Amino acid sequence: AKLYSKLDEYSRALDAELEKGRQIQKDFLPRELPHLSGWDIAACFHPARQVSGDFYDGFLLPNGWLAVVIGDVCDKGIGSALFMALIRSLLRVFTGKISLSGISISSGGRTVSGEVDSEVETALGAVSSTNEYIAHEHGDQGMFATLCLGVINPQTGLLAYVNAGHLPLAIIGQRGVRSFLSATGSSVGIDPVSSYRSAIARIEPGEVLIGYTDGVTEAMSPDEILYTKERFYSLLEKPVSSALDLIERVKADLFHHIRHAPQSDDITMIAVHRQEPAGE
Repeated sequence: AKLYSKLDEYSRALDAELEKGRQIQKDFLPRELPHLSGWDIAACFHPARQVSGDFYDGFLLPNGWLAVVIGDVCDKGIGSALFMALIRSLLRVFTGKISLSGISISSGGRTVSGEVDSEVETALGAVSSTNEYIAHEHGDQGMFATLCLGVINPQTGLLAYVNAGHLPLAIIGQRGVRSFLSATGSSVGIDPVSSYRSAIARIEPGEVLIGYTDGVTEAMSPDEILYTKERFYSLLEKPVSSALDLIERVKADLFHHIRHAPQSDDITMIAVHRQEPAGE
C-alpha cells in the first residue's frame, strides 16, 4: 500500500510539472494574432500530449509587414517542446521582431527580387541563422524541425517566404487551391551550412493562405484510417469567407474523422485571409 501511495504521489507531481510545462509552452504561442486592416488571421493548436513540438506564430515586423510561421519539431513530448520554444524565440530575434543589444543580424540568404527591401531580406534570413545556431549548438541531439516563414506586405499582398522542408502551404482562390508554397530548403537543425532559397508569391483580394502540420493529414480514425491530404485538400475547394471560417471547416471535418480515437500527433493550422475591398 505504501508503494502504491508513493507511486500515486509521484504520478501527481509529474502531472503537475507537465501541466506547468503546458502552460509555459502555451505562453510561447501568440496570445493574440495581429489585427491588420483588410486582413484576418486565425489559427488552431491541439497538442497530442500535454506539450507539443508544433508551433505557429504571427507578428508585425518593424516595417509593418506581417510575418507568419508554422513549424513542426521532430518527435513529440518534452524534448520537442523545448526545441519548439527555442526555435520560435530565435526566429523572433533574427527577423528583427525583438532587438537584443550586441547582436548583429544579417540576411544570411539570397535576395528574392527587387520587390522587397533589406528589412524583409533580413527577416527571411532568420531561417538560415536559426538553422546555423541549432545545428552548431544542438546538432548532437539529433533534433530537427520543418518550418515555413512567410512575410506579407499588407498593402500589396506580396508574400516572400522560405519553406524549410515543411509541407507545402496553399493559397486558395475562388476556385480552390491556386498555388503551393513548396520547400525551398531542407529541415532546420541538420546541417549548419544548409542554404535556404527565398521565393515570392502573391495573395490576391479574397484569397487565403493556409499552413498546417502533418498531424492534420495523418490523423487517424478509431478504425486507424488516415485522414489524408486528399480529404484535407477537398475542403479547400469551396469559397472561403474568412480565415476563421476555413479553420473551423477543417476542424469540424477532422475531429469528426478522429472522433474518440487517441490523437496520434499534434494538430496545428494557421490561415491568413486578404479581404475583398468594401463594395465588391
